[in-house]
Amino acid sequence: MENIEETQVQVIDYLAKIVGSKPHLDDSLAMIGIDSVAMAELTFDLEKRFSIKIDDEILDVQTVGQLVQYLHERKS
Repeated sequence: MENIEETQVQVIDYLAKIVGSKPHLDDSLAMIGIDSVAMAELTFDLEKRFSIKIDDEILDVQTVGQLVQYLHERKS
């Protein structure tokens, strides 16, 4: 089982490739340029990357840190 720090590194590195700079955990997804269209694409890619099923609760995720926590819980 992967620890949350490993998930954090993977998510931050992945988002950095998308948005062009390394985000911080407290950055809002909207602030780093992840709008609703980008979130739909992101969701599809994250499902493949982490081999998980993402549900509608992803819509409640507002920050990079919340995204890390959300993905980590589903991977565990």
